Amino acid sequence: MQPGDRLIEQRLADELDLSRGPIRLGLRALATAGLAKSEPNCGFVLAKDTRSVAAESALATFRHGDEAYAAIAVDRLGNRLPANVTESELMRRYGLSRPELQRLLDRTAAEGWMERMPGYGWRFAEMLSSPEAYEQSLAFRAVIEPAAITQPGYRLSSGTIERLRQRHLRILGGEFEQMSLSEVFQSGCEFHEEIMRGTDNSFFLEALKRVNSIRRLFAYGTFADRPGVRRHIKDHLRMLDLLEAGRNADAAKLMMRHLRHSPLTSGG
Repeated sequence: MQPGDRLIEQRLADELDLSRGPIRLGLRALATAGLAKSEPNCGFVLAKDTRSVAAESALATFRHGDEAYAAIAVDRLGNRLPANVTESELMRRYGLSRPELQRLLDRTAAEGWMERMPGYGWRFAEMLSSPEAYEQSLAFRAVIEPAAITQPGYRLSSGTIERLRQRHLRILGGEFEQMSLSEVFQSGCEFHEEIMRGTDNSFFLEALKRVNSIRRLFAYGTFADRPGVRRHIKDHLRMLDLLEAGRNADAAKLMMRHLRHSPLTSGG
């Protein structure tokens, strides 16, 4: 692509096999880095040649930020960071500039696992100190996800079902062995969030997104249960078959069993 080319959400979603939500977040991140810009009546366009020094520098900054994000999560879950921290302490410990740290803190605050303390410093969410937090998140999801499927008027489009099915078949067909821990987790989150979009009640989806933001942190400190993930992918495919056949009550029962035996890093 060349500078000035349009970055079309739906086209990118199709190419990357994602919903438009993550694509939209990615475009905003590119704009923040100066690699894309928003133009009236046009959406986002590419602002810099992707092979330029400026682009490489911006992408390296994002990679460094992701590494620091993961390291902070792992250190807090391992009790190597106290519940309350200062910005200077985080900059020194993780080798971050102030702008890099600010982007990271904005992200953690938006995801709900850190908050600014009155006057000075930052505080980690209490749930990150609780060994029961992950089990509690599953118990919550076992209530809301089956309930969403049985809501009056629930419907998942045939196009969404087929897109999710093909994605899962590709994973089982060989992609799984090349996927990183983060990609495995994100794939599971994507599936469950798409299932929630079948109801007209947006509170179900927003509640699940909030839980997934917190659960993502546990994935950074744990190895994936690969056989367990394969079983859950097969559950996902069976769920799609049931929803396609209009057997929503059976799909809801499968969802409840599925969540009661969820591998930690699968995204469910």
